[in-house]
Amino acid sequence: MKRAICAAVLTSVAAAGAVVWAGDAPHNGPKLITNIPVTGAKPFGFDISAASDGNYYLANGSNATLDVFDTKTMTLRDRISADFAGIGPTHDKSGPSGVIPIPGSSLVYIGDVNAVKVIDVASKQLVKRIEVSTSGIRADEGCLDPVHHVVMFSSGAEEPPFATFINTDSQSVIAKLPLKDSTGLEACAYDPKAQNFMLNNDGTKANPKGEVDLIPVKSVLDGNPQIATVLKLKGCEGPTGLAIGPGNDALIGCDPDEGGKQTTVIIDRTNGTTLAELPFGGTDEAVYDPVSNRYFLAAGHHSADNVSQVGNKAAKFDPALGIVDASTRSLVAVVPTGTGSHSVAVDGEAHRVFVPFAKGPSPEFAGTGVSVFATE
Repeated sequence: MKRAICAAVLTSVAAAGAVVWAGDAPHNGPKLITNIPVTGAKPFGFDISAASDGNYYLANGSNATLDVFDTKTMTLRDRISADFAGIGPTHDKSGPSGVIPIPGSSLVYIGDVNAVKVIDVASKQLVKRIEVSTSGIRADEGCLDPVHHVVMFSSGAEEPPFATFINTDSQSVIAKLPLKDSTGLEACAYDPKAQNFMLNNDGTKANPKGEVDLIPVKSVLDGNPQIATVLKLKGCEGPTGLAIGPGNDALIGCDPDEGGKQTTVIIDRTNGTTLAELPFGGTDEAVYDPVSNRYFLAAGHHSADNVSQVGNKAAKFDPALGIVDASTRSLVAVVPTGTGSHSVAVDGEAHRVFVPFAKGPSPEFAGTGVSVFATE
């Protein structure tokens, strides 16, 4: 996550006709169910979130906690402290960040400054602190291989950036992969068909606008992780969000620099071929829901005209939730969200999508909290 989204400098201005408001969304767009208020000791600092086994987990930098919500009752269940860094001097020195729940267990892996922390949400205790660096930079986004019991965390702001692989049985580091040619790292995902970790790379000499790197899990288990394949991206600059879809599909959310064309692409993850290019961008996180067969994209940097303002100090974003039908590979709805809405998680069984937001000018999102949308 290379670009911090700060509530102090973001303004949400929805362009007339460019988006549909949640309450007036068409039948194929998700309705806003409720906003869950979330108070903070410091200004808005919500980061990555995830849903699993009836819980919604939110990395809450404002309170330096892991917040646990019940996805059915849509209420805050617990707020767990684990000596997280909280809001630091920079985005890259703040925590918690990446949130990886282990399905079927009460354990959650969370990225923090210098470490990945293992929390038992049943006992509300820190189980293990796994050191990954000493630089004061956080372990950021992560992903899980549930078959081989491996989690991967990216430390994209390190010099050079690197990925850390942790065995969830031993709760120990089994391998690291430095990416000396990279300008930064974004989201990752595990592809169970090819048994690869997919990693969004901000840029390299060969692909300065970004690429997707494929890392075979076999190389990780052998203790020598390697990038076996590099997928060049057509129609996407600044790959950020990443979601594994049906078949060989993978959705890549794109967040280019100022003046760039905002897009979302769906690729064949075996060879990188672009299968669809969609007119929606500014995405940070993206997630696929197999129940509704839809992708959900949190785009805190979205602009109504799909021209990026990232890097413009006077930027006025139109934060939105993009919804993509995985069957037709088409954009079916764009629904406004609150200021700074760059994180998304979905509970398919509960048919709910969770998007945290900061206080903004829109009356629909007057405070700070988590918006809950229906998936259909």
